[in-house]
Order: sequence, then structure tokens, then C-alpha cells
Amino acid sequence: MRASFAVLLLCVPAGCRDAIDDGSGSASSSPASSWFDAHPAPPDVKVTCGDPAATTIPDSIGGGVGLFDADGDGDLDVLVIDPGPYPGDPGHGGHNRLFSNKGGRFADVTPTSGVDVGGFSCGLAIADVDSDGDRDIFLTRFGPNVLLENVGDLRFEPTPDAGGAAGDDWSTSAVFVDLDLDGDLDLYVANYVVFDSSHPPMHGVGGRTCLWREQVVYCGPQGLDAPSDRYYRNDDGRFVDTTEAAGFVTTPAFALGAIDGDFDQNGWPDVYVTNDSTPNSLFMNRGDGTVEEKGVLSGAALSASGREQAGMGLGAGDVNGDGLEDLFVTNFSNDENSLYISEGDGWFRDEALRVGLGVSSRTLLGWGAALIDVDLDGDLDAVALNGHVYPQADAAGTDTTYAQADRLWLNDGTGHFTLTPWPGDAPLVSRTLAVGDLDGDWVPDLFVLPLEGRPWIWRGQAPQERALSVVIDGPPGRVDGEGTEIVYESAGGKQFRRVRSSGGFQSASDPSPVFAWTGVGQLRLTFPGGATKTVDVDKAGVVRIDGGGS
Repeated sequence: MRASFAVLLLCVPAGCRDAIDDGSGSASSSPASSWFDAHPAPPDVKVTCGDPAATTIPDSIGGGVGLFDADGDGDLDVLVIDPGPYPGDPGHGGHNRLFSNKGGRFADVTPTSGVDVGGFSCGLAIADVDSDGDRDIFLTRFGPNVLLENVGDLRFEPTPDAGGAAGDDWSTSAVFVDLDLDGDLDLYVANYVVFDSSHPPMHGVGGRTCLWREQVVYCGPQGLDAPSDRYYRNDDGRFVDTTEAAGFVTTPAFALGAIDGDFDQNGWPDVYVTNDSTPNSLFMNRGDGTVEEKGVLSGAALSASGREQAGMGLGAGDVNGDGLEDLFVTNFSNDENSLYISEGDGWFRDEALRVGLGVSSRTLLGWGAALIDVDLDGDLDAVALNGHVYPQADAAGTDTTYAQADRLWLNDGTGHFTLTPWPGDAPLVSRTLAVGDLDGDWVPDLFVLPLEGRPWIWRGQAPQERALSVVIDGPPGRVDGEGTEIVYESAGGKQFRRVRSSGGFQSASDPSPVFAWTGVGQLRLTFPGGATKTVDVDKAGVVRIDGGGS
């Protein structure tokens, strides 16, 4: 029997802030931004992750969120990944929840869905793996990963050995990308730390010293081994591990986030990975479905001063209107976030400090991130979730806190950002961010998943008449037109978007891009493989495009 649905309206602190500290020692007085407001959320959701005391590193990472059309009815359903208790017993874990979207309200369909698998799940990726026209779920986990095949009617069934991609590492994020442009989506899986849950590393045991700012904290990732990430080629719906053959060979790193893009504009997809306490990785496609790692060489692996950081979440998008995708990366506290501006042909420079995204993030520890046009004025703004990994951050002398404000920076149209108060900036220990239109008004909403407790949904409040939402009806295997690049051009200028579902860190977002409506113009689409299409647009709203050529 389908469960009846209830609606929970989250009560959130809103209104004015007396002062907003931008981290530079100055503060500005202004009302909270009106671009977001509370939104009906799935009922009775409360996630947990390991031990709230955070005695080991798995306690600190959090769960995942997927916004995707699970039943093919045209709206976004919600999958919440709940890691649950400490992963000492892989047979028991959290309580993943699937909610069917009913006009912006949510019906809990978990009991009959098959998504609530045992074990310690972390994140997810969404794709039509078996090319049957619907969207399947790949779960990243502590231990073997799981592939859930969509069998219709909001029901999913596990595929043996995750279709060949089960592995046995601790996996965090994953991204589906057609690396070889053969028409189906391959899979990159980011792996974090080699961790023995039966003998967890502890301060004072075996000579280990695990201190942070004179506080005893859990051990890792430094001092622990890092597994290698894995790449799986999709062969008729079955995954084949071709990590080494495809060129994904590099020094093992503590990987947390991953996203796809064409970062050197050669028409072939690449993969960018954020690594904790080690340089980030950029795998550039050679133009034949194999890659070469060029993170440090490209300028997108280290800080502006050449230091390795602790990359967590990331978002990609064109922040300065030059038609090239830039990379926004969140980092550890007492360090600033990074904004790698693309100079074309695979070259980047970190401009976070210059453009206003650096100093204002220095005391924060960032996780989920996105570059989205919050106010629909034609440029991409920045959102970053924050929350420390150590409860000890509340101790005196740490220069930070455990619960932290989630941040919104508005773009002035030239690629410079201003920290902006908003109702969601009350302190929270946040982790995962997914972006998508949950209520059918074409305006992007935010789904915020904390480490512990209730999720938050923030409804985008930009005027509906400013939104131009592009939905691609792709072929089996790429049902959402993944990898398609779109330029919207009008008298108001050009805007660029790439179709992707990867949310960067342990999440999947709405693949349908949203542009700011700037007048009558054209959409120019370039599909994977190089085929193109031009579509005239004469009004705001939703445009559906046949992506059969993609």
C-alpha cells in the first residue's frame, strides 16, 4: 500500500541580521536576502551519521541527496541517503528514504521502493545505466557499492555486484560521464580512506598522536592510507574496471568530490576530483576516451600560493560570462575556498581572494557547493554549506566553531562576489547540497542535508517570469541529455550551461539547466559527439528539446 503523505514546514530563522561578519574584521548591516524561503520538506526525516561524538573519521562525512525524476512523471523526486550508525556492522545501517513529488509535497514511498538497503551508505549518482529509458541509482558506501535498477512504479532492485562496480573501498562521490562518447554513461568512483572499522585508529593507541589545535580529535585522513579511485567503462549495462587502461593512474589521494566537464574545450568530457589534504585531480580526456592527470600542471590542484588544501565539495559553471566553466571548491577551516577561473584550453588560476570568495570563507569548513543563478539576473552566484568535522571546534582558541553558517555570495555580473545575508545562514553542521526545481515554478531550490538531524529545503524566490528552464529528452542511456552544452543568446547577452546531474559532493542535482530570461533569442545546443541544434525561444518558461541526436 502506498504510504499517505504529510507535509512538514520547517521553521527557520529569518528576517534581519544585525551584523554579518565577512571574516575580514568588518561587518555589514543589511536585511536577509529574499531570494530563498522555507519550503515544504519530506516528513519525519532525521539523518544520523556514525557516532555524534565523532570519535572516528566515518562519523564526520555525512550522507547524500538525490533530486531526480524517479517515476518519469516530469517532476523531481527526492532520495535521502542516511549513513546511520558507526559502520562496524555492515549488515545494519541507516534508513535511506525515497519521496515521490506530489506538486511540491512529498509522499514517503520508501517501504515499497527497495532503496533502504543495509550498510553504511554515503552518496549517490543517477543515470540510465542499462539504457532502458529510466533512471537508476548508484550508491557509494563504506564497503561494497550498490547499483539499484529502476524497474518502474518507484521500485528499485539491486543488481548483482553493482553491475561490476561494487568494489570494496570506502566510496564517497561518483559521477556518470560518457568518457568514450559511445552513447552510454561510464562511471567514476571517488574513494576516501582505507579504514579498518574493527581496529579504528585512535589517539594514544600504538603511538598515534591525533591533535588539532591542542585538542584530541579522531585520527585521519593524514597518517592513514588512501585507496585509488576507480573508473568503470559501461559495456551494454555492465561495468568493467578499466582504471589503469583508461589512464586514471595517479598517487592515491583522499577523494571526496567529483564532477564532469569539458575543461579544455576539445569536445571530450573530463573529470575533476577534490581531495582532502592532497592536491586535487584533473583528468583531461586525450580525445580517445583515455585521460591524463593534469591537476597541478593546469593550476586547478593547489591554492593561489601553491599549497595543497583539503578539498571537500565543488561546483562548476561560468562565473564571468566568457563561455568557459570555472571551478568552485570548498576547503577546510582556517583556509579559504578556491575559485579556479578557466583561461581556456585546460588552464586555470585561483582567483577566490581577488573576487570576494576567499577571506569570507576562511574560518569556515566547507562541504556541498554550487554555482547557480540565485536571483536570475544572468550571472552565477555561489552557495557553500559549512560545518566542522570536530565537535572540539567549539573549544576556546580554535578560531572557529562546530556549527557554522551556510553562505551565499551574489555575483555582480563581472565575476566579483558579495557575501549576502539569507535566511539559511543560521549555524548548522551542514554537509550535502543538491539543487533543483522541486515545486515546478522553474526557479532552482536548495536541498540541504546536515550531518545529523532534519534536512532543510529552501525555495528559490526569484520571479518566475525571469526563468528559462531547458529540459532535454535524451535517448536511452542519456535520458537527460547528459554532457550537452547549451548557449542561450539574446540581446541581453550570452549564458552558458552544461547538462549534468553530479552535485559534486555525494549528491545528484536536477540535470535541467535554468537560464535567466533576457529576451527573445536562441538556444544553441552541442550534444556529446559534436552534433548541434538551434532552438528559437520567445518567452520565459520551460522549453523541452528532443535530444535524440545526443
